[in-house]
Amino acid sequence: QWDSMLHFCHSCGRGVLQMLEVTLNVLVLICVVSSHFTLSGFSAGMASGGFGGGYYPFEGQELQEVRQLDQEFTLLRSPLIYGGLSVCLLMGTLTLAILAHGSRHLLDLSKKWLLIEAAFSAVASLGYGAAVGVFLHFALQINSTDVCKKRERLYARNGLTWMDCNLSGTDGGAATFGIILLILYGVSVVLAARAYKEKKALEQ
Repeated sequence: QWDSMLHFCHSCGRGVLQMLEVTLNVLVLICVVSSHFTLSGFSAGMASGGFGGGYYPFEGQELQEVRQLDQEFTLLRSPLIYGGLSVCLLMGTLTLAILAHGSRHLLDLSKKWLLIEAAFSAVASLGYGAAVGVFLHFALQINSTDVCKKRERLYARNGLTWMDCNLSGTDGGAATFGIILLILYGVSVVLAARAYKEKKALEQ
């Protein structure tokens, strides 16, 4: 009975960790989408029916210029939004599938499945590490372009100093959650490997 309870605790622990991983994938997704809409600027505000509660700070030539710069900046960042969405949706969906199948009692799981679970978590951990690095590299690179600097000056000239070329809070949030996921997936590797050893011991 004690062994059965211990096996259940290990399965439960892996399940809780995987639920956290799914939740964090959703949070990364929210940050990536929020970053896209926030940094789209005045043009996105006009498309949604207003900017800053219906306030329109640009007119005439400045209006045309800010529209063009917003479009160029959004185009530069489009790989980040599409790449971020792809990574979050893929990892979140696969983690949810792993959770659904692997939440059963250890005695009901095969050694092959536990190896698959460990391999997936290892790939996910390394993948998120690479994804965060690539995301930050391109985000900072885009922020250093002339398009971003011209856009920053134009917004600042109209009192909108928050639209600058520093790393945005939403980009930082996405990267932070990504790093946490890297760690959690690494812990999942350890737990899956431990479960594999216990399963192997039970069969001997």
